[in-house]
Amino acid sequence: MLDKLTGMRTFVAAVQTGSFIAAAGRLSMSPQMVARHIATLEKQLKTRLLNRTTRRQSLTPAGSLYYRRCEAILKAIDTAEREASGTAEIPSGTLRLNAPVTFGRYALVDFLSQFLRRYPQMSIELTLSDEIINPATEGFDMVIRIGEPDKNLRFAAKPLPAYRLIACAAPQYLAEHGWPEHPSDLKHHACLGFSPWPAGLTHQWPFVGAESLTEVSVNSRLAINDWGAILEAALKGLGVLIGYEKGLEQPVKKGQLVTILEDYRIPERVMNLLYDASRANETRYRVFIDELCEYFN
Repeated sequence: MLDKLTGMRTFVAAVQTGSFIAAAGRLSMSPQMVARHIATLEKQLKTRLLNRTTRRQSLTPAGSLYYRRCEAILKAIDTAEREASGTAEIPSGTLRLNAPVTFGRYALVDFLSQFLRRYPQMSIELTLSDEIINPATEGFDMVIRIGEPDKNLRFAAKPLPAYRLIACAAPQYLAEHGWPEHPSDLKHHACLGFSPWPAGLTHQWPFVGAESLTEVSVNSRLAINDWGAILEAALKGLGVLIGYEKGLEQPVKKGQLVTILEDYRIPERVMNLLYDASRANETRYRVFIDELCEYFN
């Protein structure tokens, strides 16, 4: 017989994610098992909870009521478990974390490798994504985001160091095409575009000098949706790129790329760690937040 509590969690996940497949991904089970759990609940309750078609699903009136009750029950159980284990001296358990792709790849993973060595009873499930998400509905414990946080989110925000971009090019590119001395010179250069950026930033690069802001319309003949691929293109001398300072640290140190326009800077963007303030006293939350902020500040 399937466990009713797991069935309730599965039902809530299916409602929140909008599909059995998405719920299966969140819960690390197969879509078939999700269907079995919900079918078992409906059999026990002798009523249909979800109306399903090939394109969408919706709650029945009974399902809507049951969902609200399940959500309250599961929240109470989770709170009781956190309160019981939250005072443990050694952090343990799993944290589900979401972060921007480039930051995660070139900065966050190094921190996580050190953190997990210190705390062998901790596990991290890291999802890298540049999409704007709601951590409450997506099932993440914490989210690192670039830009001002949405004020409608009921999550606390812990500031991290600003996300800094710098401009670089390969020595062979500069030898062939010359060094830009002013941002406006980039109009005559091949500039590499990162397509997930807002459309404006793909074609308009902002620079701040001693007196004012300059926005340059750049020629992005090559735009790629993966920043790692753009870095490879720059290393091969295909053009100028702007990118995350940490991600460019090693190529610059090795002389594979050269920083340009050093008398100007690209406006920084704020970055925050978003988390549920009601869980901040849990040992695993508190330790992770403190160490993350100390590492990056």
